[in-house]
Amino acid sequence: MQFITQTLREELVKSLRSKAIMTNKDFAAAQAVELYIGSYRFDAIRIVETKEYRMSQNHILEPIGINKNWLTRLQFSLPRVYQSLIEQGLNHVTLHAEYTVKNTVTRAVTWSLKDVRIIWRYFDKQGNSEAQKLIDALSEDSLISRFEQVWGESRTVEQRRADDCRILDTPRPWTKMFETEFESHLARITKLHKKSIRNGLYYWEFIYGWMTPEEKAKLDVVNPALPNGRRKHKIHQMLSEETKQRLSPHVTSVLILMKSANSVDELRRLVGRQYGVDQPNLFDGWQIE
Repeated sequence: MQFITQTLREELVKSLRSKAIMTNKDFAAAQAVELYIGSYRFDAIRIVETKEYRMSQNHILEPIGINKNWLTRLQFSLPRVYQSLIEQGLNHVTLHAEYTVKNTVTRAVTWSLKDVRIIWRYFDKQGNSEAQKLIDALSEDSLISRFEQVWGESRTVEQRRADDCRILDTPRPWTKMFETEFESHLARITKLHKKSIRNGLYYWEFIYGWMTPEEKAKLDVVNPALPNGRRKHKIHQMLSEETKQRLSPHVTSVLILMKSANSVDELRRLVGRQYGVDQPNLFDGWQIE
């Protein structure tokens, strides 16, 4: 029992010493802004004194699903891998930095952007799908230029994020396209709960079915239908801003007509009369149970 108590005491002392070292460590003053590569979020860190761009160790590894201590232990646990990365140009000079993002003070171990790319490239070659996506996205632009962009270059962050989503075939950040009023009236005339999957048929019939052939073709490429008929991502998350803006007045028009309708058939007649065309039931013959 005394031996166990002594062992626990020694472990506690080691832990406290480790925390004390971390607390007393000098942290370089830094600034940071949010950087998005598609749906991946990072802190774009800039050291105040040197103006050097860096990335935190956690943000290098978390997006690709690797334990945050992998780099810390690399030299000793995987010496051959470490040596290979050194030969590829890995500098392995870390810098402890302190910065604030969204009123939150953060202390982090940071790496150079060159090291970031070497690390991601290693995991890309190991078959890590997330690292592969990041490397593919960076192939159209350098990581340094991305930091420059979020720090005030000519292209906006939103434009870059939209481009990344296109490159990565990932959904854009979720934004509300249909107001609650639209969802409620659609549920009223379909007699379905507003969250019912079957309502998706009517969203397509009355809204998305009015996209141009080019817009539909693009959607089928970036967000194809799965064998079960559904799509991997919500449709509006994979639409361009231009398409959303073009459909917005149509959504408003359909909502106005929907308020006067008491059934889906009546809404079809109203839409057909409004646009001077027959609005067919696109799902005649479907057996929906």
